[in-house]
Amino acid sequence: MTITNLAELLSESHSDYVIYDLGRRVQAIQADTFKAICAQQRPYPYPLQDHAWFAVVFWPQLKAEQPEPFLWFLKIPLDERGLLNQAAQQDFMTHVIALLGQQITGALNAEQEQQLQQSAYLFTPSEAKRAALHAQLTQQWQKAPSRYFAAAQQELHSPTNDGWQQLGIQGIHDVAVRLAANPKTTQAIAQHFTSYPESLQNALAEALEHTTPPSELMQPLLSALTSEHAATRVNALRALAGFASDPAVEEQLRVLLPSANMDELVIITARLWPALQGQLMLPYLLRVAELDNPALFAGVVRDILRVPDTRIHALGLVQRNDLPVALYQAWQQFMGKTA
Repeated sequence: MTITNLAELLSESHSDYVIYDLGRRVQAIQADTFKAICAQQRPYPYPLQDHAWFAVVFWPQLKAEQPEPFLWFLKIPLDERGLLNQAAQQDFMTHVIALLGQQITGALNAEQEQQLQQSAYLFTPSEAKRAALHAQLTQQWQKAPSRYFAAAQQELHSPTNDGWQQLGIQGIHDVAVRLAANPKTTQAIAQHFTSYPESLQNALAEALEHTTPPSELMQPLLSALTSEHAATRVNALRALAGFASDPAVEEQLRVLLPSANMDELVIITARLWPALQGQLMLPYLLRVAELDNPALFAGVVRDILRVPDTRIHALGLVQRNDLPVALYQAWQQFMGKTA
C-alpha cells in the first residue's frame, strides 16, 4: 500500500493514537475527523497563522498495558482552502520513514532523535500547552495527577499572598481538568476567582481555557466580565472558552463589546470564536473597526476568515448593503490592501 498521508502512516505502522489541536485551545480531534483532514476531505478546523498546530500521541497496538506514548508536535502549513498541505505531509513522512522505516514506534537512538528534531515541521509548544495536554491525557487514561496537584488545589481553596509563587504550572492544569470530580474546588474558584493574586488568576485562566469547566463556574465568570480590572476581564474571557457556544456567553459578550479593548477583542476571536457564529459577528467587527487600528482589523479578519466555522458568517455579513459606516470603511481599507 502506498502511504499518502499522516493518518495512513499511523495506521500502517500498527499504532493507536490520539490527536490534539495545539494552535488555539488544547482539545481532542476525533480520529475520523483527523483522517478526513489528512486526506484533504475537510479543512483543518482550528487554523492559526495559516498552519495546523497539533500533537500526535501514539503507541504500539496490541500491548497488554499502554506503554509510554510517543509524541510529535507538528506544524503543517495549510493551503488557500484551509486544507492540510499535501506536499508538507509527504515531506515529513519521507523524513520519518528514512529514519525509522514504517515502524515508527521503534526506539530511537540519540542520532536518530537529533535528526528527527531537525524536521521543519516539528515545533515546541508553550509550557502551558504542554501542561494542558499532559493533564488531559492523564485524566483520560485515568492516571494520577502530578505531584503538584495537591498544593495547587490547596492554594485555590485558600489563596495566600505569595503561596502561588511556589506552585507548579502542571498542578494548576491537573486541577482544571478534574474539576467535575472536585465540586468543592469548583466552588472555591467561583468564590475567589476575582480576588486571586493576578499571577495565580492568569495561570488558572490559562488552564481553564483548554477545558469545559463545570457549569457552576459559568455565571461567576460571566459576572467577572464586569470587573473594573482589565486583566480580570481578559482572564474571565479566557476561562469562558469552554462555554463559548452557550447563549448566556453570547448575551454577556454583547454587553461587553461596545466598550471592549484590544486585548479583549483578540481573546474573543482566539478563544471564543464559536460565539461569533451568528448575530454577534456584526457588533464584534464593528467594535474592532471603531478602534481605528487597521493592523488589528486586518489581523482579526484574516483569523476569522481562516476558521471554517466563522468564515461563512463574516463573508455573509460584509456583503450586506447596510453595514455601519465604520465597519464598511474598515472593510474597504482591508480589501484594498489585500487586493
